[in-house]
Amino acid sequence: MNTASRILRLGRVGRQQLQVNVLKRRLQSTYTQPATGVNPAYDEALKVLDAYKTKKAAEAEAAAEGLKRAQESGESAERITELKKKWFDLAVESEIRDPEVLWNARNGKFDLSRPVYQHLKEKAWLARPLEVLMQRLLQMFVLPDLLDPRVVGTPEAQLNIAMSGESVIEPGSIIDPSNAREQLDIELVTFHEDSRLHTLAMIDLDEPFEEQQTFREQFHWIVSNVPFSMNQIKADIGAGNVLLPYIPPHPAKGTPVHRYAVVALEQPENGQQRIDSADVSRDMVLRDFVAQHSLRTVGISFFRASWNESVDAVYREVLNLPPPSYGQMPIPDKTIGPDGRRINLYEHY
Repeated sequence: MNTASRILRLGRVGRQQLQVNVLKRRLQSTYTQPATGVNPAYDEALKVLDAYKTKKAAEAEAAAEGLKRAQESGESAERITELKKKWFDLAVESEIRDPEVLWNARNGKFDLSRPVYQHLKEKAWLARPLEVLMQRLLQMFVLPDLLDPRVVGTPEAQLNIAMSGESVIEPGSIIDPSNAREQLDIELVTFHEDSRLHTLAMIDLDEPFEEQQTFREQFHWIVSNVPFSMNQIKADIGAGNVLLPYIPPHPAKGTPVHRYAVVALEQPENGQQRIDSADVSRDMVLRDFVAQHSLRTVGISFFRASWNESVDAVYREVLNLPPPSYGQMPIPDKTIGPDGRRINLYEHY
């Protein structure tokens, strides 16, 4: 049920609960309204804003009622989409000039159950964060090493990576591998109300490939059927299907800094088709996996890590392998023979 429908279904008890929720939101905000009665011009401006807000809120409620009638009468999908947009735009316009709303947005406090904050969150994402993300994806060759940038285009959802209990990792940041020993926390802000299923994948782009003396992709984690919507931005891994269990980053000793990408892939049929099982392996190629299951990349971010002593514990305790060590091949000493004894260079003279 969308927000407009919920508004219309509120009875007296529902309205009381809504007032309680509004009070809770105000208690969570640290906004302090400037004192009135000091500046007459400011007081008059508040009256104008309140009158405009009341007018637009009434128009938004009327648009919500029109949307409900259209849904009940079975009008076309195009008409429903048009009416939803009309309601959403009016709901945003009714609060977009509210000083508290603008203050909360500037300070990163977004109540994504309200259209105005959805609009402001998307506006904030399309500004600096998306610009920085794209710059680093291209500058550090995550694109095109992982995916074709012509196909991916501009990510339409904001994907945030965080380690347990920590703040969001800035795209391209170098982290201590030990901090990612536990499964990562993923957020995906999709900017749409309907719930859609996604596949999350974490890939190391710089796994050594000894046979060809190069590097290749290694999958660290794949989870399908993870639902996301504007009202559900945190990844509920328990609701999905784990196709490959999580293994921590383990950049081998002697290798360059590794790039670890996390991608959110919308599943077919506008995110409604489930993927309950799939033939996957840790050394497959993401492009092939995406093509095979008709997935669409909607979100991406990455971090970097290099070897330290904690990585060896991952090899021993998680992978049950001896920790590898890479480096340049030693230059053979031509004065030492196969038996390890020094060759007499003058024995034939």
